[in-house]
Amino acid sequence: MLEKNIKKAILETKEKKEKLLIEEGLVKSRIMMIVESKNNIKNFKSLPKEKQEKIAYKLLEEINYLQETNLLNEQLMDFLGKIFGNSLGGILQTVAEPMVNSLMGAIGLGDSYFGKFLVSFITSNPTRLAKALKSCEELTKLVAESLAEAVFMMIQKQQGLEGQGYTFLRNALGGAVKDYGFIQSIEKQISGIVCELFGKMNNKASGVFDKLKTDVVGGVSGLIPATASSSTPK
Repeated sequence: MLEKNIKKAILETKEKKEKLLIEEGLVKSRIMMIVESKNNIKNFKSLPKEKQEKIAYKLLEEINYLQETNLLNEQLMDFLGKIFGNSLGGILQTVAEPMVNSLMGAIGLGDSYFGKFLVSFITSNPTRLAKALKSCEELTKLVAESLAEAVFMMIQKQQGLEGQGYTFLRNALGGAVKDYGFIQSIEKQISGIVCELFGKMNNKASGVFDKLKTDVVGGVSGLIPATASSSTPK
C-alpha cells in the first residue's frame, strides 16, 4: 500500500511539472507576441513613446487574462520576473507614472514624496495594478491603500523622534493609518477625483488599443472596458 501511494505521489508530481512547463511555454509565447523581441524589453525606454504605451497597456491586459484563466497561478509573478528581470517595473511606469502625477496634481500634492512612493508601490504589484485598471472602484482602493502605506512609512522614518514616549506615539500613529477605517476615509475623499481620472484613462487606453495591431488569440477584449462604471463608489 505504501509503495502504491509513493508511486501515485511521484506520478502526480511529474504531471504537475509537465503542466507547469506547458503553461510557462504558452505564457512566454503570448508575452513575446506583445513585446515582439527581447531587445524591446532591454531597450524599452529607448522605444517611441507610443510603442511604450502599446506594450504597457497590452501587457497589463495580458496579466488580467492570465489571472482570469488561472495560468501559472501563484507562479505567475515569478515567471514574469524571469522574462523581464528588472525591466517590468519600468514598463509599468509608462502607465502608472502619468496616472499618479495627474492624481497628485488634482489633490494638491504635486511633485512630492507621495507621488514617488505611489509609483514605486503601485508598480511593485503588477497583478494588483492590472485589476485596479478595470474599474474606478478598484483603482480608488489601490490609491487609498498606497497613500495610507506612504503615510505609515513617513511616520516610521520620521527623524528626531527618539525615546520611549516618541516610540509609543510613532507606533500608535503607524497603527492608526494602517487601520481599515483610515483607508476607507481616504477612499471617500478621493473617489470622485480618481473616477474622473479613470474616465480619462479609459479614453486613452481605448485610443491605444484602436492603434494596436498585435492580436493575441484568447485575450480579453480590452484592459479598461468601455462600459465600466465611472461613478463615485458608494
